[in-house]
Amino acid sequence: MSISQHQFEQLTEMGISLWQSRSRDNQDNAKQALSINYIDTDLAELINQQVFTDIVLASGLSMGEISHQGNHIDLGLFNWYFSENSPQSEILWRDQQLITPPIEKISTSPRLKKQLWHVLSKQAL
Repeated sequence: MSISQHQFEQLTEMGISLWQSRSRDNQDNAKQALSINYIDTDLAELINQQVFTDIVLASGLSMGEISHQGNHIDLGLFNWYFSENSPQSEILWRDQQLITPPIEKISTSPRLKKQLWHVLSKQAL
């Protein structure tokens, strides 16, 4: 069972510790995640992208609820990472983390938009 970042933070604040089993799949996912180079994206630039604002609004969030955290955007429900070298320029979802090509690539590709909406509706919304 997976939980959102917000749920994790609430449980941690209540003093409830969590554990995860370390299966072969988790180790493989961790190795794959290490091979992805994340792009540091400017939140101010993202807010000017219509696709990004549509996703934030569809997630039931406002622009004031999202923040830039190191190499990702924290949307509360999930963290969004941008990568130039994501496998086959695909949309990946792993442990409340969304990994996508840069927003500029998504906004110009109907295939990537469709895939993104499918992943988000299945996993995050």
